[in-house]
Amino acid sequence: MEGKRKLIFKSYFVLFVLLISWLAILQTTSACSNDSSDCGGCIMKRMKYDCPSCVTTLRCMAKCLWAGTSKIKCTKRCDCNDSYPRLSDCKKCMSKCRCSCAV
Repeated sequence: MEGKRKLIFKSYFVLFVLLISWLAILQTTSACSNDSSDCGGCIMKRMKYDCPSCVTTLRCMAKCLWAGTSKIKCTKRCDCNDSYPRLSDCKKCMSKCRCSCAV
């Protein structure tokens, strides 16, 4: 009986340690919280410090899409194929902000 209790205790302890480790890893890998109010702050921070060269490209895309132009036309208009950064580079840089488009 004593051995069974120790085994159960060890099992729960291992599960607890794994859970704490998983939560710690999850917090460090997410760039921003899922809170929609933090999404704007995350985007501003990424554009100011991590992806400053993408500001012009992303503003062009935003204005174009908000004007009702199709995504394909906006991509052709804003993605400068000969210069850096390309739209795909900016997308990778900004993808650290896990924001939902739903309001």
